Amino acid sequence: MPDTRSRSATPRARSSGFDLLSVAGIRISIDYSWFIIFLLVAWSVTSWFRQQLPDAGAVTVWSLSLAAALLLFVSVLLHELSHSFVARFKGIPVERIT
Repeated sequence: MPDTRSRSATPRARSSGFDLLSVAGIRISIDYSWFIIFLLVAWSVTSWFRQQLPDAGAVTVWSLSLAAALLLFVSVLLHELSHSFVARFKGIPVERIT
């Protein structure tokens, strides 16, 4: 006998994280591991900023690195939102992005 339960009725494991916001009914969640990855990306960019701005202080370099990392993740979020909107347009339900 085929399973007649809908996908939304199936229990899902909750990842370790928290809901950030909702866009057009799509919940956006952040996993706690994102903070580690964010800092690693920012740290990896500091050497490039130090080369480009040799007279800049540590605060300036780290501020620019954190801003660059944040912009990277914002662009990834926008990319994933566009996938979600196309999926909804084609009739595929999308509830959340993590």
